Amino acid sequence: MVFDRAGVVFIFNFHATNSYPDYRVGVPASGKYKLVLDSDAEEFGGHKRITPGCEYTVDEMSYNDRPYSTLVYIPCRTALILAHVD
Repeated sequence: MVFDRAGVVFIFNFHATNSYPDYRVGVPASGKYKLVLDSDAEEFGGHKRITPGCEYTVDEMSYNDRPYSTLVYIPCRTALILAHVD
């Protein structure tokens, strides 16, 4: 499940076993997005499969009714929140 509100993109993978590398996500703005919350982080009892604070470069490719997109790794049973970086 993916949705965006006010320049923030929420990405959820509720699957119990399937993780998705290079999962394309539509985003509303060009530039970069920074990981601001990762439920897989150690502080939340996660497995630390994503680098804290990593940034995602936006592709000039529309996807799912959004003008731009980026690729993310979304591990199983994980939620990510990405914020647009000016």
